[in-house]
Amino acid sequence: MKKNLFYLFALICSMSLFTACSDDDEAPGNSGVVGEVVGDYKGLMDVYYEPNVEIAKGMQQKITIKKSSDTSIGLELKNFVITVGGAPITIGDLAIDNCPLKVEGDKYSFTGNADLDLVVGKCAVSVEGAINGEDIELIIKVNVNNDLMKVRVEYKGKKMTGNESSEALIKEFKFDSDIIAEQPVINEDKTITFKVAETATDDDLKALKPIITISENATVTPESGVTQDFSGNKVVIYKVTSEDGTTVTEYKVSARKSSDALITSFVFENNPIVAEQPVINEDNTITFKVKASATADDLKALVPTITYSHKATIAPESGVAQDFSDNKKVIYTVTSEDGTVIKEYQVFISGTEDVYDFEKWLPGVEGQEPENTFYEAEGWASSNTGAHLLKGLNLTDSYVIMQTDDSHSGTAAAKIQSIDTKEQDLSIAKAPKVITGSLFLGKFKTDILNTLNSTKFGIPCKEKPISLRGWYKYTPGDVYYIVNTKPYKEHCHEAVVDETKVDEFMISVVLYETTAYDEIGWSDCLTGTDEEEKNIYTSSRIAAIGQLIGGAQTDWKKFELPLEWKKQYDTNKKYRMTIACSSSKDGDKFWGAPGSTLIVDDFELIKE
Repeated sequence: MKKNLFYLFALICSMSLFTACSDDDEAPGNSGVVGEVVGDYKGLMDVYYEPNVEIAKGMQQKITIKKSSDTSIGLELKNFVITVGGAPITIGDLAIDNCPLKVEGDKYSFTGNADLDLVVGKCAVSVEGAINGEDIELIIKVNVNNDLMKVRVEYKGKKMTGNESSEALIKEFKFDSDIIAEQPVINEDKTITFKVAETATDDDLKALKPIITISENATVTPESGVTQDFSGNKVVIYKVTSEDGTTVTEYKVSARKSSDALITSFVFENNPIVAEQPVINEDNTITFKVKASATADDLKALVPTITYSHKATIAPESGVAQDFSDNKKVIYTVTSEDGTVIKEYQVFISGTEDVYDFEKWLPGVEGQEPENTFYEAEGWASSNTGAHLLKGLNLTDSYVIMQTDDSHSGTAAAKIQSIDTKEQDLSIAKAPKVITGSLFLGKFKTDILNTLNSTKFGIPCKEKPISLRGWYKYTPGDVYYIVNTKPYKEHCHEAVVDETKVDEFMISVVLYETTAYDEIGWSDCLTGTDEEEKNIYTSSRIAAIGQLIGGAQTDWKKFELPLEWKKQYDTNKKYRMTIACSSSKDGDKFWGAPGSTLIVDDFELIKE
């Protein structure tokens, strides 16, 4: 039945207007009045399945009334297009001639009847029309196969002036909505596309109200300001009919599928082995750092959480474990919603990170009394051994490296201080006025004859260090001492006050070449000696160095210390690396202020 109704409607709209008008004799007195009704009429057509089931409503149509004779008219309908069930059907040009007019006061009427063979069967068709001033009304009735189905077509229109525009364009199409990322674009092919925000939901897209500007005096359906459903990539069809009814332009409006194919976020959430969260680089690589303690099994079970372009797809998917062990690169492929862009990202570990939190302290020497026992941070060496010797000689009452609860995080930090050791000539050695606290990676091996040679800087390093970051505080001592006579180690007990100087700290990272690792005598290590080629800061063996020097800092301050390269890194060579913290930067000259205190915590050494 629905299919028959569809065909019936299409054919009735065409055939009914070809029916012969009444062959009644022309009414007297009609001569000369035909010219008053001749012209173009524009109106709306409604179609019903009788008695009152609406099939179509408000279809705009143009009808032309022509003179057939002095007392009869003809009807013409050009470019007749109807829409049934959302589908446009072009009927073509329709014409009727010789319909006699009847005059009833100011009203002109005409009627007609015909029996037609249509697709749906034999149909009895009647047409009845009336023209009153500028207004026209038509009723067409169709009876299919003796009351099997009845259809009624109603048309109302108004006479046009002849100056009406034939333009039927959408000039502007926009939305006043926060979910619109890019306002609609009217394309040459009569499509209108727009882009929505990535956060837009289907409910948002079902509630969009377009604001439409069209050609002057034209009409558009659906109307401007009426809510439309653009969810699920739906296409909404808008039809613009010109003022004169001769032009109908159809526009197809839809939310534009995105061509974005980007990874916008890539993280490993709450994973303790990840030292530095992934960074998305411009070359479509994604790199991250892990802690040096991470095992191969750890790296085989990393689960990323990935955010990417709206409605794009990604493979492998977010939340799926991947194997990043053995320097593996995992390829992620992102495909845009519209399928036009496919982008690959390479994800891999760019380095490791050693973390030093100074939480664990171990005894460096056991004394008979608590005050004669010192402790050192696990994995670190210090100049406490030298201070311990001077403490035993009653030349000082303090150590230079101590644990403190004044920490940046956790429960402990390292306190490094310069102390007064009373400057004395001990015959076989000299006791300086100031001993600088030194905390470093390496080994302290006491050399009484040359105390600066006691600090054996550096531990084996098999990865390329990039930078050191951490936190510090610093308080300089009140009185600054210098030694004026070289060599300083021979005159360290002859210090004098220099009121022009204020103490400063130094934190250093040094990477240097070695031919072998002597873990017994540490003979291959650079030291604090004043011999240039053996000194940790002046030797030609230095490959890279970074130094941070600063003054008073009351609150915790974060630092980032990159290494400056003096030589190209060579994976075939052996290297030692040290981190050294000094409470007085010129402590190798026995210069400094007793009481200068550097506190450090949460060191992170970044390696490639």
